[in-house]
Amino acid sequence: MNFDYKSIPCAKKIDDLLVYYKTSVAFAQALGVTRMTLTAWRDNVQKIKVKNQDKIDLLWCKYVFLPNIDGENKAVKGIDLGDFLLEPLVMDKALRGMAAGSLEIETGTQEIDFNSIVLENIVPNNFYAKSVLEVQNIHHITQEIAQDFQVDIDSQKIKDWHKVLMRGLVDNAGEFSTKQRVLPNVDTQLTHPDDIEEELENWVEEHSNIENLSDVAKSHYHFEMIHPFSDGNGRIGRLIILAQCLKISIKPPTINNNNKALYYILLEHAKVNPSALAYFFRACSK
Repeated sequence: MNFDYKSIPCAKKIDDLLVYYKTSVAFAQALGVTRMTLTAWRDNVQKIKVKNQDKIDLLWCKYVFLPNIDGENKAVKGIDLGDFLLEPLVMDKALRGMAAGSLEIETGTQEIDFNSIVLENIVPNNFYAKSVLEVQNIHHITQEIAQDFQVDIDSQKIKDWHKVLMRGLVDNAGEFSTKQRVLPNVDTQLTHPDDIEEELENWVEEHSNIENLSDVAKSHYHFEMIHPFSDGNGRIGRLIILAQCLKISIKPPTINNNNKALYYILLEHAKVNPSALAYFFRACSK
């Protein structure tokens, strides 16, 4: 499977989606733009802003890519970790890439700014204190997990990680949400606040014996559907992926703005078939 949807020209994606939607009016409505704007984009893709490119990518991944992937449910093995943990410079660079990418898809913080803060202690222009904290927190907890990945992942450990990740960013860092959470554009009911603690204990028991990337994918989908915290669930979920992969000696995936559209689509699809998400994780770990 080729997961590099960014290499496909935007004009080709627009043409593919016009075939799916059948009319330019329906496609324009799905994008939230006028038909005239869509026509202008077809004639000059350079006019398309990043946020609209993201919308096109998301729709293309969902309605063009997803129906054509292998539907067979297979156990997907990861890529051997090799000497990753024995080469500090390689490991540090990879971990920074994972942390920066995970933050980027949530906040838009770019890796160059991330590295400016953690490597040079330089705060980029127009960065607020909150943005600096977001960078420092995820960098710190990513390094901590990589150094102590053999620890058992239970409810308390997840709460401890969340407390570090969201320190100074939310008032309830390290505590489960007491309010109902909602995922935008996804028709899925998340775990009720009263049931979070019990459901997370079930998650711990069900996914305590991770053996391959298929297990990691199933675990990740399950965790994100519990969505136990008021904020930071995606970042915590991807930190759990890091810990699980290191524990079974396979390379963890790097998820960022370059592959986030497909990540979101395959995460939603994992309810039906987690294999595609597992193959995606494998592709993102090369």
